[in-house]
Amino acid sequence: MRTVEIYTGAYASGKSENALNRAIEYAKNNKKITLVDLDTVEPAYCLRPLEKIIKEFNINLILQSDYFGLGEAGSYVTNEQINCLKSTNDDIIIDVGYGVSGLDTLDIINDIDKEENILINLVVNTAKFETHDKDSIIEYINFNNGENKKPWKKISGLISNTHLGDETTKQDIIRGYEILKSVSDELNIPIIAISIDKKLQNDFENITYDKIPLRYLSRYMPKALW
Repeated sequence: MRTVEIYTGAYASGKSENALNRAIEYAKNNKKITLVDLDTVEPAYCLRPLEKIIKEFNINLILQSDYFGLGEAGSYVTNEQINCLKSTNDDIIIDVGYGVSGLDTLDIINDIDKEENILINLVVNTAKFETHDKDSIIEYINFNNGENKKPWKKISGLISNTHLGDETTKQDIIRGYEILKSVSDELNIPIIAISIDKKLQNDFENITYDKIPLRYLSRYMPKALW
C-alpha cells in the first residue's frame, strides 16, 4: 500500500523545503516517488524553477508547465495535478500552498478521499508571527483544516521547523520545538520530526532530540525564486 504524504503550513513555514527534501530522501533509498507541486498561491516561489535539479534525483514531478499567474488571483491547476493519484502507483508527496482555503485545496484531487494511507504533516516555524506561540499555532491548525471538515482531512503529524535563515541557532530550534510540544500535548498530534539546516548538523550530537527524529535539510528553495 502506497503512502501519500502531504506537506502544509503557513507562509514561509518551510513546507516546500521539507517536502522536497523528503522526496529526495526517498529517492536516495530507491523508492519510486512522485512529487506534486500544488502550490496555487505563490507561483513566484514554488518548485517549478527547480525542475531540472529535482529530476536529477529520478523523482517524478507533477507541476504546472509555466509561470502563469501571480499570487492567489491568477493561478490554475492542470489535469495532471488533478489526476495525480491515478497517474502513478508511486508513493506520493504533495506540497500544498498556504492560503484562504487551507487543506480544502486538496478537494481538487480526484479520489483523494479513497486513499488508505494519507499523512498530512503541518510544518511549523515559530519564528513567523502566524505561528509564534501555542495559541497562534492552534488557531492556524483550525484555519488550515478548511471549511469542509472531512474525516480524512486532518493533521496527522507536526514538523518543528523553526528557523531564522542563516541566523538560526541551536537555541532557536529547541525553543521552537518546546512551543510546538505544548501544542502536541494539548491536541494529541505527534511531532514526527525536527527539521534543521544541514549547516547546524554538528550542533546536535544524536539523530534524535527528546526522542524526536532530526531531519537535516539541504536548502534548495532559495534558488526557486524567479
